Amino acid sequence: MDRLQRALGGIAILAGLLVFPGAVRAQEDYSFSVAGLGSLGGSLDADPGDEVTNSGYQLNLGMVTDKRTMVVLRLGRLGLDAEESFGTLTDADLTYATIGGEYRFDETWYDSGAYIALGGYRLEGTALDGVADRQSSLGLAVGITGEFKVNPWLGVLLELSGHYVDFDEAQLFAMAHGGFAFHF
Repeated sequence: MDRLQRALGGIAILAGLLVFPGAVRAQEDYSFSVAGLGSLGGSLDADPGDEVTNSGYQLNLGMVTDKRTMVVLRLGRLGLDAEESFGTLTDADLTYATIGGEYRFDETWYDSGAYIALGGYRLEGTALDGVADRQSSLGLAVGITGEFKVNPWLGVLLELSGHYVDFDEAQLFAMAHGGFAFHF
């Protein structure tokens, strides 16, 4: 009986997710958004390694939940190799996945937005003794966005974000992203 209840609950949730975008479509021109962005950024407090010229990428997967409001999953990677080392690590990389709410403001010729998100972060690199080092932590991200519409289904998306993560090497990260957003 317990398995049947869980199966019925799962079917109800799936049906709700399939029906929900139809209700949202009446409020917005699209229900979902996918964006591919290039990134520049880094840590503000690593020593050494406090460069913000490191490159990376970010993928945004968004779903409209109400007028001017979205839930967005952001997946990204930032190579922290602008300097020889990042704290006590060499060949360091930051990977992250955040989920949060974004509110958009309708401007005259573009949309601006602000978001706050919680996420999981991983810092990987090689320690000075040559041993691989991996740290994982929860973190908080805040950011602002600006999207310039090309047409109803395509926009140029710019994003600035700040991240607080409790790593041994650094806690504060800043990033700038730019790329294309597709709406459907």
